[in-house]
Amino acid sequence: MMFSAIFTLLFTLPLAFAWTHHHVEVGPNSQLVYDPEYITADIGDKVTFRFHQKNHTVTQSSFQAPCTQIFDGFNSGFNPVGPDVYDNFPTVTLTVLVDTPLWFHCEQTGHCPQGMVFAINPPSSGNTFDKFKAAALATAAPTGGSHARAEMARRFPRASLVPKDLAQ
Repeated sequence: MMFSAIFTLLFTLPLAFAWTHHHVEVGPNSQLVYDPEYITADIGDKVTFRFHQKNHTVTQSSFQAPCTQIFDGFNSGFNPVGPDVYDNFPTVTLTVLVDTPLWFHCEQTGHCPQGMVFAINPPSSGNTFDKFKAAALATAAPTGGSHARAEMARRFPRASLVPKDLAQ
């Protein structure tokens, strides 16, 4: 009986400390992507983000606001990598503490609205990764020309679109 209890303890103890180490590339090949775009992880798993050329972040957001950092959420900070760097990329490791969906984006200006988002444990129905990415893409601001000026005029009807010192 005692031998059986010791054997069971010795056999199951390593399983209690087993975790998976996931690797995510951030901005590989100068693309505004995380590769893979999402993972399925268990509590205790490690996720190592490896930052490639340009200047990226891994910043926790929410499904409802994909391109906005959440208060007290995970933030890797900016990790600039020069164009001439081809190895020894900086890394940041996150330990998964929950089994619910976690949503992330790149905080660099313009990256999230171009779809640079990532998720841990996104559901396969309802608030899916594809819907999260679509919501991020929908945050892209209109650019250029009269459309942008019309949007500014609509949002700020009393504001002058001409700088004060040029209007005189």
